[in-house]
Amino acid sequence: MAENKKPLVLAILDGWGFNKKEVGNPIAMANKPTLDRLVSQFPMLLLQASGLAVGMTWGESGNSEVGHLNIGAGRVIEQYLSRINRAVKDGSFFVNDALTGAFDHARKNSGQVHLVGLLTSGTVHADFSHIVALLEFARQKTTLDVYLHLFLDGKDSGLQEAPALLEKLSLEITSKGCGKIATLIGRNFAMDRDNNWGSTERSYRLLTAGEGEMSDDYIKTVKNYYASGKNDSTMEAIVNAKSGFKIINENDAVIFFNFREDSMRQILKPFVEEGFSLFQKKDLKNVFICTMTKYSENPIAHVAFAPPIVINSLAEVLENNGMNQFHIAESEKYAHVTYFFNGLREQGFSKEVDVFIESDKNSPQEPAMKSKEIAEKVIGEINKNIYDFIILNFANADILAHTGDFKTVTKGIEAVDSALGLVVNKILELDGVMIVTSDHGNAESLVYRSSGEAETRHNDSPVPFYLVGQQYQTNKTTERIAQETSEIAGILGDIAPTILELMGISQPEEITGKSLLPLLVANTT
Repeated sequence: MAENKKPLVLAILDGWGFNKKEVGNPIAMANKPTLDRLVSQFPMLLLQASGLAVGMTWGESGNSEVGHLNIGAGRVIEQYLSRINRAVKDGSFFVNDALTGAFDHARKNSGQVHLVGLLTSGTVHADFSHIVALLEFARQKTTLDVYLHLFLDGKDSGLQEAPALLEKLSLEITSKGCGKIATLIGRNFAMDRDNNWGSTERSYRLLTAGEGEMSDDYIKTVKNYYASGKNDSTMEAIVNAKSGFKIINENDAVIFFNFREDSMRQILKPFVEEGFSLFQKKDLKNVFICTMTKYSENPIAHVAFAPPIVINSLAEVLENNGMNQFHIAESEKYAHVTYFFNGLREQGFSKEVDVFIESDKNSPQEPAMKSKEIAEKVIGEINKNIYDFIILNFANADILAHTGDFKTVTKGIEAVDSALGLVVNKILELDGVMIVTSDHGNAESLVYRSSGEAETRHNDSPVPFYLVGQQYQTNKTTERIAQETSEIAGILGDIAPTILELMGISQPEEITGKSLLPLLVANTT
């Protein structure tokens, strides 16, 4: 009979930051016996999950993509936002081959340039300053026919922040002397990543056929929709009648300016896939497609900023050492435990099995989401005695925190705690090892201190890191718990080296993070 494996399990509680304050903090207020047990009995420390520590700009909030990429890479990976900002500052942005190609194509073919992407005050998917830079690019190219098709945010920005952002953008348009706002729609439709193709079709038809509410005052129309219960993320399609009804046509150039890839893949497909058949698409000839980053492998799309090359990610090192891996999440976070965790690799490794459980269409109505199903699946896979390493993602805290609904988030936190407890108990039963951590902060801060309004965006909070195993279990004093949470001890890039040391695998030179095990073990003595 084969010896029972003692797999190392990495549980990522998505959007679960650390915050000592209880006001506006559903994590602090929730009934969570499992996490309370981890705090009181197992080594813990705090990790920086934002800003320079994860390759972002100073003070910038973390996010799921960046978090999983840094965790899996075992090093700090400079993010697209930092790279693009640097390019704008040093001027290389304005001679970028793909962007230049878009403007030149439109001028050569007497076409128009369409800028398509998220209007936001955040920096998770896009950056307002990049729209301004593209308008400056157009000004330098003396291209006056530039039309903006904007997806309203409501998740990484305030729920009803669009009017202020539109007014701010209008000032920039006036200053540059080029550009017109053509269409608006909520990101829930335009940036769907969960195969809701009806939402994608609605957005596509807005862009290519102008199907939406015609408005002479789009800001007023947006506010009218607020009165009917809509917010920015759920905003209906609006066409600016004063823009001249400019839609995407043949001979045009389209620049998709979001730098985050996953939420733009669906809307890109009908523009670049010849055999696309999920809905009827427009026959667009001689259209130049440019994406700010690499949304897909399709060569039709010209990529302005190529992805970094990540050699020897944690998953690759495990593969090269003959380790069997199991990666699981619900569909909302599936790309994070596969593509991002694996170092921006489209295909899994040969000894890797990837599973996703379809997310609910309306998560706020089901705050438990798929946490229990994920836990039960993980336990079932552990019982098969196949896997050496398992990564799982509980999405509840992050997804629900974007609603700003305290009660809903609290219920989601409690569901995660219950599901996590099932896996923790199984690992302890097998005398295995489990790491419980997070990728970025969100759910621990749902209220702006200055105004008391709901906070729905990510933040720069540190995240907890727990080392769970029989050999690490002890009854901690109040003083020790306070000491463990008094300062930040590492970064997300330190998780992979810790896992490698726990598994007895040599750390390759590409992984530059530091193992946290010496700190954690020192705290147990």
